[in-house]
Amino acid sequence: MENIRFFHVADLHLDSPFTGLKHLPTELFERIHNSTFASFEKVVKEAIAREVDFMILSGDLFNEEDRSIRAQAKLVKQFQILHSHDIPVYVVHGNHDHLGSRRLELDMPDNIHIFHEETEVKQLTTRNGTLVDIVGFSYGTRHIRERRIGEYPKGTRGRYTIGILHGSEGSMNSSHETYAPFTLNELLEKNYHYWALGHIHQRRILHEEPYIVYSGNIQGRHRKETGAKGCYEVLLDEYQTELSFIPTHDLLWETCDVSLHGIGRFGEVFQRIQQAVETIHEDSLIEIVLTDEDSLPEDMMRKIENGDLLEALQSDIENHGELKWIHSIRRSPASTAIKERDPFLQDMISTLESLEGEELKEVLAELYEHPSIYRFLAPLEDEGKNDLIEETKHLLKSGGERN
Repeated sequence: MENIRFFHVADLHLDSPFTGLKHLPTELFERIHNSTFASFEKVVKEAIAREVDFMILSGDLFNEEDRSIRAQAKLVKQFQILHSHDIPVYVVHGNHDHLGSRRLELDMPDNIHIFHEETEVKQLTTRNGTLVDIVGFSYGTRHIRERRIGEYPKGTRGRYTIGILHGSEGSMNSSHETYAPFTLNELLEKNYHYWALGHIHQRRILHEEPYIVYSGNIQGRHRKETGAKGCYEVLLDEYQTELSFIPTHDLLWETCDVSLHGIGRFGEVFQRIQQAVETIHEDSLIEIVLTDEDSLPEDMMRKIENGDLLEALQSDIENHGELKWIHSIRRSPASTAIKERDPFLQDMISTLESLEGEELKEVLAELYEHPSIYRFLAPLEDEGKNDLIEETKHLLKSGGERN
């Protein structure tokens, strides 16, 4: 069999609302709002430049079930560009953009091949005549808890077989809910040449030869999705697989630790944070985490906790060709001393940390069912639940002050 080259892309989450950002300048707001689209444009440009045989999209192209017309139009435009370069795209829909939602849909170009709810095999012949079977399914509803891996057929001799699966590997600890679960052994038993996984937003290589891979998302969407984001270029032949990560993020989310050890003046705090930010060399949204802050005078700590320091840093930012926006400042989570001094606070934080997904839903049910309140509340996704718990813990530890 001749070699094949393709892109493994997942979790575009086009038109995603970015959480944890406030008081943004208009230009920055627009940049962030368009960042998922800019990231996918980079994916498409790289695919064309590298002359891939095809592209795989492993679920969650859109962030919401209703798929805004704006997001669809921008996606279709990129698909048309791929079509003009004779690059087919194989798509499964995931829990965020499942097929069962009511929606307005734009027509897709002929190079787009969307998998149905039933597991199916789509056959491809590349430009050099190589045969490829691509196996997968799209979510028909938002929640697929059952195992679907049993529906995947065994690989066929004499042709490449690639599996697409938007779901959760059984041994993982993740903030994402468990959907379409599977085990590593279940995938290996299929004798496929490559598994293109989606749903988890971190890059993870679960196995090599054959490669079983989460490509992660193409653009971080909140402060916990730090570091480079992108997709994988896969070069596959009968004997080996070459995997290359392609960064496509438009903006990075970064966490920057700043020690306040030995500081006695507020100006020194300001200067030390500025120096730390200067070490970041990409357009970034930055969270400052203060360490060794216990020795600071109370009035200085108050200026940090009430937002004065953050406001001053944001107003002082000069781009110098790079965007570096400090979106939040928080104290180090090392708050053992506070918890030990206050048994009530210790109990409160321990209770928060023990809350699981369903328990949290029960706690919040009264709010989400209240006739005067529910319409103002956005659906609480996995990441949002964790952020809510972390923010509540921070407020408890800081005595109610928020950045």
